[in-house]
Amino acid sequence: MSLKTFILTTSITTSLLSSGAIATLSLFDTPLLTSLPASRSLPLTRWLFSRGSHIFPTAALLSSSGFAYLAYTSASRSLSTLLTTAPRGGPVTYYIAAAALSIAIAPWTQFVMIPTNFELIERNEAKGGKISSGAPEGATGRSAEGSVNNEGGTNQFTDLSGPQGRTKEGTSREEDEEVRELLVRFGRLNGVRAVLIGLGGVAGLVGSLA
Repeated sequence: MSLKTFILTTSITTSLLSSGAIATLSLFDTPLLTSLPASRSLPLTRWLFSRGSHIFPTAALLSSSGFAYLAYTSASRSLSTLLTTAPRGGPVTYYIAAAALSIAIAPWTQFVMIPTNFELIERNEAKGGKISSGAPEGATGRSAEGSVNNEGGTNQFTDLSGPQGRTKEGTSREEDEEVRELLVRFGRLNGVRAVLIGLGGVAGLVGSLA
C-alpha cells in the first residue's frame, strides 16, 4: 500500500467513523439521558464530555491533515498550483472541502456548543458531581473551565474509570426539566457536528473517485 493510499483510507475512515460516533450521542445517548433525573444525567453527561474530548478533536485533526496533504500532493506539491486548481473542481477541490469540513467541528464546538456544554458542567459541579467515578472527592466546586482543564482533579487521559452514578445532591423537578432542555439543545447542536465531519468524509471519498 502506498503512502497516499494509506493516508486516503485513514482520513476517510476516521471522518466517517467519527461522524457515526458523534451522531450516536444525539440519536441514542441524549434521549436516554433526558429520560433520567438531572442528578443522574449530569454526571453521565460530564463523563461523555470527558471521553469525547480525547477522541473527536484528535480525529478531526487527523482526517483534516490527511485531506490537506492529499490536496497538496494532487496539486503536484505546489502551493501555486493548489491555489489555481482549487476552484476548478476535481480531486483538489474535494480534498480541500474535506479538510475544511472535517476541522470545522472545532470552531463549531468552541463557539456554538461550549456555552451549552459548560452550563451542563457547571450544574454537575454545583450538585457535587465529578468527572468520573475515579475522580477524587475534592474535585468539585470548580468553574466549568477549571473542570475541563482538570484543575485540582484527576487526569482525564489516565483515568479510565466509568461515570459517577449520581450527583451528591438531589435535584428538583424544575432542575430536571432545565437540564432536560439543555440536553435536547446539546443533541441538536451535536447533530450538526456529526454532519460536518461526515460531509468531510464523503467529500474525501468523492475526491478519491474524481
